[in-house]
This record gives sequence, C-alpha cells and structure tokens, in this order.
Amino acid sequence: MEKKAARRFYKKVESTSQGDGHIVTLDGRVLKTPAKADLILPNQALADAIAGEFDAQSAKIVPETMPIFSLASTVIDRIMTQRQVLDDEMVRYGLGDLICYHCDQKEDENLASRQAQKWGTVQAWLAQRYDINLAIFTGIMPQTQSQDVAKKLPPIISAIDDWSYLGLYRVTTLSGSLALGLGFVEKHYNVDDVMALAFLDELYQEEKWGADSFAVERRDNIQREIADAAKFLKTL
Repeated sequence: MEKKAARRFYKKVESTSQGDGHIVTLDGRVLKTPAKADLILPNQALADAIAGEFDAQSAKIVPETMPIFSLASTVIDRIMTQRQVLDDEMVRYGLGDLICYHCDQKEDENLASRQAQKWGTVQAWLAQRYDINLAIFTGIMPQTQSQDVAKKLPPIISAIDDWSYLGLYRVTTLSGSLALGLGFVEKHYNVDDVMALAFLDELYQEEKWGADSFAVERRDNIQREIADAAKFLKTL
C-alpha cells in the first residue's frame, strides 16, 4: 500500500543558533531527525537551507523535495553513531577501487586506452595528494591492494569530519571508488567529473551499441544524488 504524504503540521519555520550549534524550529519546537535526535547543525548556512526546504512545503510534506534535511539527518543518525563501521567499509572500497580494474588490451584496446588515460589521472592525483599508489588489475576476479595502501587508508579516512564524510560516503558507494569519493570531498572532482569517471565503461559501451533506457535512468538518479551531496557540502 502506498504511504500517504504527511500533512504540513506547522506554520512558522525559523533557523537560529543554539549554544555552539545551529537549529531549525517548527512553531518554536526544535526539528528532530527520523531517529528523534535534535538536528544540531554546524553552521547557519546549513540551518537556513533546511529551513528553506521545510518552509517550501505546501499542504502536504514531500520528503523527496527535502534532500538537505535527509542528508543532515543521515550524518547525525548514522555517520556519527556508526563511524568506525563506515570507516572500515570505506577502506574496503579503497582496497578494491573501481578505477584499478582495467580491461585487457587484447579484449578491447580502445577501452583499455581510455581507462589508462582517464583513470590514470585519478591514480596520479591520489599518489600526489596522499602518497597512495594503487596497483592496476585486469580481469573480473576481485583482487586487493598492497599492505602499504591498506595501512595508509584508515588515517586518511578517519581525518575527515563527520559532515564532510557524508560526501565521501555518498560518492564512494554510488561510484564504487574511494579515490573519486576523496577527490569529490577535496573539490578536485565535481559531479560531472565523478559521473564520467565512474561510468566510463558503461558510457563507452553506449557509444558502441547505443543507450539502454534503464541504464540511463539509473545514472540520472545517481547523478541527482551526487548533486544533492555537492549542494550539501557547499553549505559547509
């Protein structure tokens, strides 16, 4: 059964500071996350953005039109409470990073060349920025990086603050690449960069054989999610 949209139950939306943080109030009551925690935000810009989302609701509340509130709630309800678990997950993505799995030149020389060129720039940036040199693999069997890479990744990941971590987690899980997630948080890669690099293989196949409507729709949805993350990070 389709869930009914909740009716707007508040009239006045305000954003203000409270102690060292910032809050949004609905008719004077502090806005809470889905897990019922107070939504304490790091700055006024983020509070204003969320207040704007709530104020824009009409007679019924449409959660899909409030992505910044959803992302901020994710930080408080999930990232802050499960940080070590998520850090370990990010390390696993890094050890099996998407950009390390290249096509064999014998199978498709053009694709292999494109991967070497495009993904090679990401690998070069990662080496320069973090002194991490990723090994390149061919074939479809899962492989892992060296112990040196495994030792360097955890402190890099753990140094990212909880709020920026939202961008890292969102891009890494959607793209399959920790390298792209780090580049996104560092503002080295924008939304279009991430999409072009994460879906390099898929876009190449579309050039050869034509687009698949389901694949295009899936990419569009992912692009919207990453764009929301970019907007979220901008408020920080």
